[in-house]
Amino acid sequence: MPAGYEIDERQWSIETVLPDPSTIAAIGMHHNLTSALADLVDNSIDATASHIRIRFVQRGTTILGLQIIDNGRGLTADGIKRAMTFGARREYGAEDLGHFGLGLKAASLSQATSFEIYSRQKWGPAVGRRMDQTVSQDFSVGVMEPGAANERLDGVAGMELPSGTLVEWRGLKDVIHTSDQGEATEWRSAKLRSIREHLGLTFHRQLHLGAVEIDIDTFDIDRNKALLPIQVDPIDPFEGSLQQDGYPRNFIVDLPDGASCTIEAHLFPPRLNSTAFDLYGEPGEARQGIYLYRRGRLLSGGQNWAGLRLPKKELGLGRIKIDLDAANEHYIALNPEKVTPVYSADFTKAMAQAHTPGPSPSHLDSYFSDLQRAHKESKKTKPQEIRLVEPALGLNPTVLSRLTDLQDFADFDPIDLRFVTLPSTELFRADRTARRIDVNVELVRRIYGSEGRLSNRDGQLLKTFLYFLLESDFKVEQRWNVVREDRHRILNDVLLAAFAEDFIQPNLQRDQAHEKNGGE
Repeated sequence: MPAGYEIDERQWSIETVLPDPSTIAAIGMHHNLTSALADLVDNSIDATASHIRIRFVQRGTTILGLQIIDNGRGLTADGIKRAMTFGARREYGAEDLGHFGLGLKAASLSQATSFEIYSRQKWGPAVGRRMDQTVSQDFSVGVMEPGAANERLDGVAGMELPSGTLVEWRGLKDVIHTSDQGEATEWRSAKLRSIREHLGLTFHRQLHLGAVEIDIDTFDIDRNKALLPIQVDPIDPFEGSLQQDGYPRNFIVDLPDGASCTIEAHLFPPRLNSTAFDLYGEPGEARQGIYLYRRGRLLSGGQNWAGLRLPKKELGLGRIKIDLDAANEHYIALNPEKVTPVYSADFTKAMAQAHTPGPSPSHLDSYFSDLQRAHKESKKTKPQEIRLVEPALGLNPTVLSRLTDLQDFADFDPIDLRFVTLPSTELFRADRTARRIDVNVELVRRIYGSEGRLSNRDGQLLKTFLYFLLESDFKVEQRWNVVREDRHRILNDVLLAAFAEDFIQPNLQRDQAHEKNGGE
């Protein structure tokens, strides 16, 4: 060490530096809507809730707020005070998912301009608190009278809460502002899908065990009615991995302090097309890497190899499972949002030397070699599995049965094919939001020579043709762009021209010939 580089403690004194309250604005900045909701679900699970409901609150097309409701053990007055205190420390149990004392505040204020929390324990009085962005000025919060808090919990539609907690976010930051019913429905449908997937993935172990039930609904203020809830199903990111050639394979990581932990390496078959493999709308290969769990809760869903390798196409069929426990969790740091793990150099070095148990161990390098080999072999043949959007209405059972026999349907809401009255300039009209293909009933009558009312069993060839022509458009989550709409316009124009050649021109020629022959 250079001379004079040592620290002389005698030259130093102590000064207390208080945090600026405005730093609260930075808390939770790494959250998005789904990760923030997962943080509050953590709290509900820690409170031993068996039922958790995520609820959109709306009036007409306006999204007013979002609620997280659970039937857990609830909070006392002291408990809710600690919950509203920034960085309040408490003793976390061995199985608790909470970690930093920031979850409720950071998650809520990252997504809303204010939030309220109402809670009660069994046979106890209800408590209510409110916090908004102005808390950074003096750390003050609103306090609700116990009687009013009781009424608030008693008035929750569709759930009995003798004990439990309601958190309500108001002034959502990630929300659409529109008077268009279709736009609002489209936004809510996209959010419902992303929330279901993220919570189903994050809590798949708890959901699979039946320890907790999570669902999502929408409550309309004007109608004072909630839509039927949609269940959150478990999504296990290791479902479908190969169960052969020694996989899944356990590797032992010998840690620097003499302890050890086990990691579980999985190898997936090529061209696997499933909800559990293709996560967040991405090809499964993009979600390669390490899946980190703590207390059964998924913290990190791939996209990195903890510094051992760079994510690349050749490793796309691999995923490694690591459970944090007393032996290894101090080697891996988490940010307060619990979304970005940081692996220490000691842990990464120990992983690089990981080995299988037994007298003739293989090392982790062999796993990466197997991944590269599997990728290379997958390129020799490239049959692509076809997965179409399910037609719910419009195809006959015989046609639908044949379609079902040939392939599995993709994980998208089904589409309907219907006969409706359309302008003569349109053979069909596709509506992505309503998930419907409308077919011009008058043109269908002329094509098939039908009269009177048509049923769903009619026009099977035309409807099947239009289904195959358009079904891929219904796999797009976002609103159709101009290019896709122009494609529909061109298809309509060309198909109508073909229709005229086959059905209008021959009729005109026949009529003209008939007149020429004197009407005979």
